[in-house]
Amino acid sequence: MNTEEINEVTTEKSKETLKKAGKIFLVILFNIIFPCVIYFISNINNENFFIFRELRERAGFYLSFAFLYELVIVYGFYFFFKAIFKKSLRANIAIAILFNLISIISYYKVQIVEKPFLPEDILLIGNALEIASYGNLQIEPVLILQVFLTTILLVIQGLITWYTKYEKYHKKLTRAIIGVVTAAILLLACLKNWSNMRLFAEDDYNYSLDHYHYGATVNFFKNMYKLIEKDELAIYSEEKLKQIKEEAQKLESNTTSEERPNIVVVMAESFTDITKVDGLEFNKDPLENYKKLIKEGTSGTATVSIYGGETSTSEFEYLTGSSAKFIPNVRYPYAQAMRGDTLSIVTTLKQEGYYTTSIHPNTGGFYNRENAYKHLGFDNSIFINDMQDIDNYYGENVSDMDTAEEIVKQYEKSPSDKKFIFTITMEAHMPFTSDKYPNNDIELVSNDYNLTQKDIEEIEIYTKSLSNFDKSLKYLTDYFKQKDEEVMLVVFGDHLPALNTLYEKAYGEGIEKYQPTYFVWTNYETDLDIEKNISPAGLSMRILENANIDMPWYYKSISEFYKQYPVYEKRFVVDKDGNILDNDTQNEAIDNYHIIQFDILNEKNIE
Repeated sequence: MNTEEINEVTTEKSKETLKKAGKIFLVILFNIIFPCVIYFISNINNENFFIFRELRERAGFYLSFAFLYELVIVYGFYFFFKAIFKKSLRANIAIAILFNLISIISYYKVQIVEKPFLPEDILLIGNALEIASYGNLQIEPVLILQVFLTTILLVIQGLITWYTKYEKYHKKLTRAIIGVVTAAILLLACLKNWSNMRLFAEDDYNYSLDHYHYGATVNFFKNMYKLIEKDELAIYSEEKLKQIKEEAQKLESNTTSEERPNIVVVMAESFTDITKVDGLEFNKDPLENYKKLIKEGTSGTATVSIYGGETSTSEFEYLTGSSAKFIPNVRYPYAQAMRGDTLSIVTTLKQEGYYTTSIHPNTGGFYNRENAYKHLGFDNSIFINDMQDIDNYYGENVSDMDTAEEIVKQYEKSPSDKKFIFTITMEAHMPFTSDKYPNNDIELVSNDYNLTQKDIEEIEIYTKSLSNFDKSLKYLTDYFKQKDEEVMLVVFGDHLPALNTLYEKAYGEGIEKYQPTYFVWTNYETDLDIEKNISPAGLSMRILENANIDMPWYYKSISEFYKQYPVYEKRFVVDKDGNILDNDTQNEAIDNYHIIQFDILNEKNIE
């Protein structure tokens, strides 16, 4: 072989080597680098996303399990899609669509309700447009940039793939094996034992903190187990339930009189006495009438599990006598926790001859209320489409005065002389923007919290809605004062308003951040016996007792529990002496309550 031939062979081998090196580079580029870059780009709308913050602060993050979990999510989906679509370009397009969709939905959801997009939101996907209507949504520059960068990346891959014919070099068997294995890893990553490692938030339900730190995509899939996890309770048995029943039946009857008043309950959106926040001074008292009414009745705080949103949790607790603490991973009880017809205070009151009505100036599909109210036993449910005489909207929300007028209308229309009406108001719902009340007469004249002008504006708008609610209370109580029959009016807030800066500075994560206001007023003389600090479920039991309702044994048992632990919520347990206990406190009384609730929601062996 002459020199020329040797050089030719050498050249060919060099070309082949370069060709193989190019293939290896493309494998690395398309299968490792591109999916990861797509993932990072999908999180640029979250400036606190760990990968960006840690880049600036410390590289040790890359060695953490949290980062490894992120990689499992990214590459699990990439290889799964590659097994399906055969080509890396198509796989990257698929994860680009998936990750950006989750990210953008979560971005807007945080803007509207201060909560990230989670798997259980899929159960209420029909509410998406309704939720969106509460916010003045705009196409943000950061989202345009996010989509633009993702598109550019995919175009680059498309051009390279077209030019090099890279895809023909991949073997089908290898692709299939990788797809199956990584899909299995992805499934494992979405299960509870993986996803609830302490490398994430300090507790299972702090999904907002996880979103803040880890981004929308990882936070979404970290919570997937909540959709597939089966309800189980190791301490439950029919025998144990029977034993609890026998003990409860020994309790004395709560009824002290044959007289049973009509009961009107108003769960008021974000209702709290904001004037009790130290360091705030307004130009006038927004709750002037309320403060007169509580002198005639009683008032206190209704400690809840939620802040700023997820109204149905407090609602569910009040109507069923259940505690959200026993279902910590459930955000939408009506869609996630209820299994068909469910015992409730509604069914209890119906057994006592009450005609039961629910009123909510929103659509029936929101939080699955239309179905839930049927399962809870309401005779009649009024939603916004059923309200014919709405005069005023504030922002997207029906005025509290219109809602109060609907209460009166349904009270008059009730076919029974025993009436139970449960109402949810809407006027005080966020957002607290200036266009809600263009001529707002409420001013925050001083504060001790170094608030921005935007913070001040939000407080003033919220407080105006509070003032309007106060007027609707006067309308209702003036009406009931004229009635000959006895009426008990119960009002409590579902949660505090999402005035984040104010409550962060005033309360931090203290119990005060979870204490909306309640009060009970009657148009007749009576001695109301209700704890000053109590959970919605406990408040519900006290109302039944004070109304002389003959309670079934399971509610007698729950009522006794709340005499020992007036507050029993996800974040706080408070005993009858006002002591805040360890959140993991466990004893027989707690176990018995848990068993009763588990049976009501799942087994339905209670007779």
